[in-house]
Amino acid sequence: MASVSVTIDIDEMHVPKIDEAAVGRWIESRLNDARNRFIQRVSRGGGAGRIYRHGKRSQHHASAPGEYPATDSGRLVNSVHYEMRGPYSGALVSDVGYAGFLTEGTVRMAPRKMLADALHEVLESNPRKDLLARALTSE
Repeated sequence: MASVSVTIDIDEMHVPKIDEAAVGRWIESRLNDARNRFIQRVSRGGGAGRIYRHGKRSQHHASAPGEYPATDSGRLVNSVHYEMRGPYSGALVSDVGYAGFLTEGTVRMAPRKMLADALHEVLESNPRKDLLARALTSE
């Protein structure tokens, strides 16, 4: 017995296209919002952690586990920036060496809220899915 096949061809089908620039703007905006949220949370003042001497005359009010770090020198907040790594990819970055210790914790310190937490909070509070939907265009 011979095989049988049936074919369907659609000539006038509109295929949606993605506006890469619109997706990139959305990602960049969320990363910038998360950067700003992180800086605001860190810069708000002392946390609920312990108070200890920092130098001869000054004191530092540390953050408690699960809080954003309490600022001391400003190095951490000044190091936070975002990078676009492609049309659909970006990252929130800090290049100070101790950012990893704050993120992961150590044997003597529990983790603090850091960049991923700030980004998650921004995405939860302001998803703006409508902007991504508008990135789809029918041509």
